Amino acid sequence: MESLLKPIDLDTYQPVRREVYRVLREAILTGKLQPGQRMVERNLARQLGVSRTPVREAIRKLELEGLVEHVPRRGVVVARISKREAWEIYSIRAVLEGLAARLAAEKITPKQLEKLEELVRGMEEARMRRDLKELERLHMEYNELIYQAAESPRLHQMISSLVDYIVGFTKVGYAVPGRTHAATREHRELLEALKAGDADRAERLARQHIENSRQAYFAQLALEEERTVD
Repeated sequence: MESLLKPIDLDTYQPVRREVYRVLREAILTGKLQPGQRMVERNLARQLGVSRTPVREAIRKLELEGLVEHVPRRGVVVARISKREAWEIYSIRAVLEGLAARLAAEKITPKQLEKLEELVRGMEEARMRRDLKELERLHMEYNELIYQAAESPRLHQMISSLVDYIVGFTKVGYAVPGRTHAATREHRELLEALKAGDADRAERLARQHIENSRQAYFAQLALEEERTVD
């Protein structure tokens, strides 16, 4: 099987077990490791260029987190995030990102607004080219800049704990026809609220964006389930 993971630079990352856990967690949440895929210690250790011990420790942590599970006669496999878990994550994210947008509207600098304008223009161009990879990258950079503008390290930390989930969910939602166009427009609208310093509108738009993303995510899941049944 072709290696899906890059070797870890052991001279850069210490402790190794923490980096192994981070890499595997990110690979699961971003879809590099798919639901149902086996987590074979020796194969993962070989791909990452580490011993089996940190891989074993990482798998245990991932199991406690519900991201992997033991399946009879198959061993440890990547678990699928349940609909209930996804709904909960979206609900939490809506509150946190709404607050971040509110705070950003009150504190954002002209330089940060200029950068957000650049990012939105880049999103619009990427959407026209149907370059989803670039669109996703710009989307995350746009979000990160708003988190920074909010000037709340604790809030930033809380949102960051959800970032890997956000990336995976976004990829699913973008598969819904018209969602990339709508999402890009929503980012433009939020930018205008930030420019106006309208904290109430910024929070409302940020929360609505998450709700729209949630609807797209579950619509795509339903479609995939129908295809599986057919």
